[in-house]
Amino acid sequence: MDAARSSTTSDPRVERILAIVAEETGIERSLLQPEASIEELGIASLDMTQAVFRLETEFDIEIPVIAERAGAEFGTVGDLLAHVLAVLDRRAAAPPGSAG
Repeated sequence: MDAARSSTTSDPRVERILAIVAEETGIERSLLQPEASIEELGIASLDMTQAVFRLETEFDIEIPVIAERAGAEFGTVGDLLAHVLAVLDRRAAAPPGSAG
């Protein structure tokens, strides 16, 4: 995960993702560090679901999550970042006109 963490620090999309998560969860942006535990930050599953929906809307993507877990599959902020960035990267790599 260290490679994923180092690549997120220079990616301009990261700041936008974290700003959205901060707005939707009410967690101070400075606390949203890659190693921070979602559970320890006290982010409720409903707030995480709202953040995921907002990320989907803002970036025009679909973020696959396990419905029953409501975003709980993200153990840390870094897990969420890596997941969203992977979806964005897959969309960018898709041929024009393909679903994504």
